[in-house]
Amino acid sequence: MSTIEIVLPGETLELDPRSPGFAHGYGLFETIRLCGAELELWEAHWQRLTDSAHQLGITCPFDGAEALGAVKTLAKKLPLEAMIKLSLLKEEGGAAKLVVYSRPVLEPPEELGLLMDSSCRIDEDSPLAGHKTHNYLESLLVLEAARAQGCFDGLRLNSKGRLAEGAISNIFFLRDGRLHTPCFGSGLLPGVVRQALIAIAEVEQGSYGPVDLLSADAVYLTNAAIGLQAVDWLLSRGRKNQLQSRKQEDYRRTRGLLEEHIRATAVQVR
Repeated sequence: MSTIEIVLPGETLELDPRSPGFAHGYGLFETIRLCGAELELWEAHWQRLTDSAHQLGITCPFDGAEALGAVKTLAKKLPLEAMIKLSLLKEEGGAAKLVVYSRPVLEPPEELGLLMDSSCRIDEDSPLAGHKTHNYLESLLVLEAARAQGCFDGLRLNSKGRLAEGAISNIFFLRDGRLHTPCFGSGLLPGVVRQALIAIAEVEQGSYGPVDLLSADAVYLTNAAIGLQAVDWLLSRGRKNQLQSRKQEDYRRTRGLLEEHIRATAVQVR
């Protein structure tokens, strides 16, 4: 039997260690920002979760209204700023469990560094490429290596050595007044903030190498928690390459437009 489980602050959830979701990471997740009474980019998050479930053969018998109802129940118990998490886990017998829970908002540091020297490459032809699955260890290893060197995130290349994404973010760079980002075929996870930025700004999607970041006028990261943030420096082979991203007028203008778009499409949950 498929169920929706709401985990309130201070509560825990009992999981069967024999279930595919627990034993093998057979599941999907979303991380959604709650800002005041508004849930940001809900439709895009839910659509991505259900699209991935369909493609990976995970039962999702819940509709968006049911899931949003569970989110609203949780939101009433949370502080004004929080991250709401959805985990869709495969259960024995083909059933599914949708877990709705939360974590605090972790604000980015005042200065963001991006580690360029990652040896953990993405297989862009993997059936898991482009899906936000609980098989997240590779990204965590990249992230831990980046944090150990004082960086906010670490770059991930694909098997051809082309730019894909960060461990927890999507990557954009500015060159000659135009935004660029790796294309979907690079193996990246198509973040909902990435999609929102592409919808409101002129963005060229293509195949790029690390040199494109090192020679860019500015570099930006996006995800649901940080929105759009400028990268202050790139760390490559122990050398810190300072950027002037935050001083760019393009950055301030684009970030303002993105924030307006997110507010305009937010869903009231309390």
